[in-house]
Amino acid sequence: STNPYNMIRATIDGLKHETSPRNVASRRGKKVAEILRKPEAETVEA
Repeated sequence: STNPYNMIRATIDGLKHETSPRNVASRRGKKVAEILRKPEAETVEA
C-alpha cells in the first residue's frame, strides 16, 4: 500500500519483530559466524 499510515505501521511492526544474529543462529543450530558469513562469489567459466 502507498498509504503513509500503513507504511509507517508496517515499518514499526517489522522493527518490533527483528531478531539478532545470535537468536537466528541459535534457532538454526549454527554459529553466529556461519550466519554472518558472506557467500563466496561463484566463478563463471567461459
